[in-house]
Amino acid sequence: MKQYPDSSRFKFWREPYNIVLDTTTYCNAKCPQCSRINSTEGAKLSFQGKVTKSLPLMHVPLEKIKNAFTPNVLKKINEIQFCPTWGDHMMHPHASEMVEYFLKSNNYVNVSINTNGSMRDELYWWKMCALSVKHKSRSKARRYRIIFDVDGINQEMHGLYRRNTNLQKVLNHMKIASEFKDHLRVSSQTVVFKHNQDYVKEIEELCKSYGSESHISVISERFESAQAENGNTYYFYDENNQKLTLEKVTPEWRLKFKKEGALTSRQPHADMGEKPSCGWSLTNSLQINFDGNVWPCCYFGNSAIMKSKEWENHHEFIKKYYDYNNNIYENDIENILNNDWWQELPYMLESNNLVKQCLRHCTNCVKDSQLRLNKTL
Repeated sequence: MKQYPDSSRFKFWREPYNIVLDTTTYCNAKCPQCSRINSTEGAKLSFQGKVTKSLPLMHVPLEKIKNAFTPNVLKKINEIQFCPTWGDHMMHPHASEMVEYFLKSNNYVNVSINTNGSMRDELYWWKMCALSVKHKSRSKARRYRIIFDVDGINQEMHGLYRRNTNLQKVLNHMKIASEFKDHLRVSSQTVVFKHNQDYVKEIEELCKSYGSESHISVISERFESAQAENGNTYYFYDENNQKLTLEKVTPEWRLKFKKEGALTSRQPHADMGEKPSCGWSLTNSLQINFDGNVWPCCYFGNSAIMKSKEWENHHEFIKKYYDYNNNIYENDIENILNNDWWQELPYMLESNNLVKQCLRHCTNCVKDSQLRLNKTL
C-alpha cells in the first residue's frame, strides 16, 4: 500500500469525521438555479438548462441509515450535516426520527440542518426542536443547529428566487426553534442576487427579530457560464432566465459584499498555490450522496450525479473510483477510506494531471471571471 506524500497540506481524513449526508431528493421549493429536476412534472428546474435527467425521486430509508451509522460508527463522527444538493432533509418522511436517532445514539455527535424551512406545520417543528432538550448534552453544549434560508424582506423579494416557499411560514418556524435556544442554535442565510443585494442588512435584522442568532450572506455559485469564442466573455443567466454578458468581477465588488457580511464564493485562500490545498480533508469532511457513495467533497459528489459518464471519462482517476465499493450502506467507512483509490488521492493532487474540480475550486488558478461574482448579479 502506498504511503501519503510527505507534505503538510495532506493530513487527510482521520477521526472524528464530519459527514454531509444526503437523505432525500425531494424538495418543496422550485429555485430556478437548482440542479435537480422534478421528474413527476417533467419540469426543468435546472436554471442553466443542464438538468439531471436520471435523478430519481427517493428517500433513503431510515433503517438503512441506522444500519450504516451504528453507535460504534458514530464514535468516529463529530458532526452529521443535513445539507444536500438534491433535496431538503425536512421533506424526508422520517426527518425528525433521523435527527433523534443521531442525538440519542451518541452524546457527543453534533447535528445540523440546512433548510428552506417552508414545509410541515408548527407542531411538527416544535416537536423536532424539542429533541434538543430531550437529548441534551451532558456537557450542556448545544450540539443541534438549524440554518434557515431567508432571501428577502417580504414575500415578493424572498419568492423571486426561493420559489414555492412562504416567507412568513419560514419565519414562524425559526421563531419556534429559537424558543429552545438554551439547547438549539438557530441561524439564517441569504443568497445574494441583484434583487436583494441592497437589503442584506434589513434581511439580517428581520431574521434576528425572529430568533436567528447568527446570519450570513452568500453569493450564489450556481451561475453557469459558457466561454465565448474570444476567450474573454462569459455568459450568465439571471433569476428570470435572461442571458447576460457580464464584466469581469472587480475587487470593489468583493469588498462591498464583505463589508455587508457576505461571503464571496470560491475566493482563493491566501496560502493556496497552483496545486490544491484540500480543505475538506483538513477539516475531516466527507460528502455522502443519496445513493450512498462517499466522496472527498461536494464538488466531486455533485459532479458524479450531474455529469455521469461525461465526468467519469474526463479523468482516469475518476474511473478508478468505480472499481471499489465506496458505498456507506454496503461498506464500512474505514474500509472505504483505506482502499487504493483514497490512498492514491494525495498523489493525484501532487501531480500535474489534476481532476478539474480540484483545479477549479481549490487552487489560486481560478480566474476572476470564473468566480461568478459580478456587479450585475
